[in-house]
Amino acid sequence: MSHSKVASLHTLPIAKLTKVSRCPGQDFLPVNHQVRGEVVKYWRAVLTEGPMRWNTFPLFPLVLNADGSLWEPACLWLLDRARAQPLKVSSLPPLARDLKDYKIFLDGLFLAWDNFLAVDKYARPTYLYRSHLQTQIDAGMMELSTARRRMSSVVSFYRYLMSSEQMRFIPANDPWVDRQYGFQYRDSKGFNRIHEVQSTNLSIRVPKADHVWEGIIDGGRLRPLTADEQRSLIAGLKALGNREFELMHYVSLFTGAREQTALTLRWGPFQKSPSQIKQWPFKLLCGPGTGIDTKRDVPNVYLAIPRYLYEWLHVYARTERAQHRRSKSERADHSSNYLFLTSQGGPYYAAKDDINAVTFSSQVVRRSAPIGQGLREFILERVVPEVRRTLPGFRYRFHDLRATFGMNWVDHVESTFGDREAFFGRVSNFESSCGTEIRLQQTAISSFGNGHGNWQKHKPTGATIC
Repeated sequence: MSHSKVASLHTLPIAKLTKVSRCPGQDFLPVNHQVRGEVVKYWRAVLTEGPMRWNTFPLFPLVLNADGSLWEPACLWLLDRARAQPLKVSSLPPLARDLKDYKIFLDGLFLAWDNFLAVDKYARPTYLYRSHLQTQIDAGMMELSTARRRMSSVVSFYRYLMSSEQMRFIPANDPWVDRQYGFQYRDSKGFNRIHEVQSTNLSIRVPKADHVWEGIIDGGRLRPLTADEQRSLIAGLKALGNREFELMHYVSLFTGAREQTALTLRWGPFQKSPSQIKQWPFKLLCGPGTGIDTKRDVPNVYLAIPRYLYEWLHVYARTERAQHRRSKSERADHSSNYLFLTSQGGPYYAAKDDINAVTFSSQVVRRSAPIGQGLREFILERVVPEVRRTLPGFRYRFHDLRATFGMNWVDHVESTFGDREAFFGRVSNFESSCGTEIRLQQTAISSFGNGHGNWQKHKPTGATIC
């Protein structure tokens, strides 16, 4: 681990829990190190894996102090979360980054994380950090969602320290004031329920803007692309000639798939000839256990793929280019291999199932897993400049394609039914919002049919997609 002038992160390819002993034993390893100038000696051995194998964690993040040593409270909190949800270790890096930023802030003030001696609450670490985040937001240097996540991570960190029997942290003064809120909602059977939420006075709030956001809220603000922008984007992608990135865009644009879903598609489901598929759209099961990621690991999500898109993916999967990339991958032509692979045979986005599978094997792991960086760099460095040649000022994020899919569907509903409220009345009796989303997606896909309908209005003049 390299030393840094500020707190930093380090990722362990594999983290294994060990037990400590004062005396040597079979398979025990000696440990000799210094703590504040004093030599400490003991022995340790890797814990035997239990039925659930909760003692081994791949790609485990560590928060380091400026001198390169472990920031122990933060690392113990991350370890506690890993043991609580061993199959969701991939959710730890953002939390580790949040705590690293908090440590950098504290070090800049020469303030210890456990120093809550100040009688004035606004001089305590948590309140000072909240003021710092608020200043960053006001200066336009940080998104509100980022600030809220960081503050939430810090609060969760201290909650663990105060509730842990191992840490037994008791602050001299309260780090915040807890608040309870109740929200009324209607369950799937029509009964009113109250959902209680715990919050604190550290929650970051920003007054609502005077203007109305003309977009879609889906874990962030999304902007559907206009018809002209869609035409220009498709033309730009074809001009660049990168078939993998081009098809990734089509998957999101025509199915509403999120980035992690589109990039973790497997090639196995696309081996069949389209003539062998009995029903269209083709319904692809996604979620835990399928190798295809979904947001928050939601299970039993079906991606509805129209025939024309399936045909493109099927043809691509059987091209010499795709076969060559699979040949460089450890899984080669196994059906569980990724549909989209880099020129080196690696995934563009490592699925959670694959990261978790390392726990059950002796496979050597990279220190970091790809999470779509290549796609985002391609968009920023290649696609946007290419499209701006014909459409100055053009900008977009990949997730905007999901919003575009939704808006194209709404346009179709209006053109078909004349009144979108009349159509929504037909689906108002669906049992759950999750089920509604899936069925609306299937209805939307079917509206594109065999490539005509709304897409026909947005297709570049004189251009073909395949």
